[in-house]
This record gives sequence, C-alpha cells and structure tokens, in this order.
Amino acid sequence: MGEHMLAGSRIRRGVLCAAAAWAVVLALTACTRAAPETTPHTGETQTTAPSQETPANGDWVIGESAIGPFEIGMRYADALTTPDAEVTELCEGVAQIDVPGSPDVTMWATASEFDPASTLSEISISVSPDTTRAAEDGPMTEKGIGLGATVDELTSAYADARELDDTGVPGRSMYYVQSDGGGIIFTTGEGADTIWQISVTTGEVPSYEPCA
Repeated sequence: MGEHMLAGSRIRRGVLCAAAAWAVVLALTACTRAAPETTPHTGETQTTAPSQETPANGDWVIGESAIGPFEIGMRYADALTTPDAEVTELCEGVAQIDVPGSPDVTMWATASEFDPASTLSEISISVSPDTTRAAEDGPMTEKGIGLGATVDELTSAYADARELDDTGVPGRSMYYVQSDGGGIIFTTGEGADTIWQISVTTGEVPSYEPCA
C-alpha cells in the first residue's frame, strides 16, 4: 500500500513537472513571437534618388550668348557632334539643329566667316511667321520670351529692349536686348507684331539667308 502511494506521488510530481516545463516553453514561444524584427541602425539615412526625366524640349534656354547647349565661341566642329542633339551641315560653315520636341522650330548655328575651322558666331531659332504660337514650346529666355511672343510681351519683360533702326531687310523689325555677356536679337515679320526669329550673334544683325 505504501509503495503504491509512493509511486502515485512520483507520477503526480512528474506530471506537474512536465506541465510546468511545457508552460515555460509556451511562455518563451510567446515572447519570441511578440518580439518585433529590427534592423541595426548604422547611422546612415537612406534616400531614394529622384527620377530624372528629360523634358520634351530639353528645357533649352536662350541666353545672351547661347541657345541650349550651343554657345557663341564654341568650335564649329564641336557643335556638329554635340551630344543629345541631331545636327546636320546645311552648307559650309552652317549647321542645322533639331530642337527636341519642337518640330516646327528651325535652328541653325553659323561659323565665323562660314569657316568650318573657326568658332560659332551666330545661333538662331525661327519659325514660319504663320505658325505664331504653335512653337511656344520651343526654347525661351529666362523671362519666358520665345518664338510666337508678341512685341508687347517682349517689351514688358525687357524694358530696355530697343528697336534697331536699320535691319537691311525691308519689312523686318528687330529688337535688341543687351546684357553684360552679349545680347539677344528678336525679329518680327512684315506687318506682324509676333516674334518669329531669335538670335544670339557677334554681328550687328543676324544672317538673313545663311546658305544663300
């Protein structure tokens, strides 16, 4: 009888111990599941690089001595191979440039004295006078004046714009905006007050027909 009671007591203690051990396992498992996953902090902040999208017209700006990537004084040979621009030689010393996203705009660059071994002396963009504002997505000045703008818009943006007295071509009016680094010439057609040509040049007036 005593031996049976002793054996039963041992069994109950074994069951209790096993139950206690199982409770510990469950508690540890719960703690493990509740613990969040963490990433060690290295002291560096990760940033996502902004996407770089090229606008349709490349955001080419008309400056006092440049239009887009083409600058007065750059080698004519370098202009012919300017990256990200399609350039075709029209005649000796005169290159035609396709303005990205602006098919109505004609652009050309002229070498000094039309010598291919020299540097650019004129860069111009133009559009048919009948097109007017159809080319307003083309290159513009920092003040937002581009092909198709009116003379009133030009003189409002550039109060110092002065009209050239002698253009050499009947019916063609020009307005000159001068700055420290050079100047920009805006041309209107006969009987029109909209700008159909914009030039930066080392000459007094831009070429009328560069390949004539």
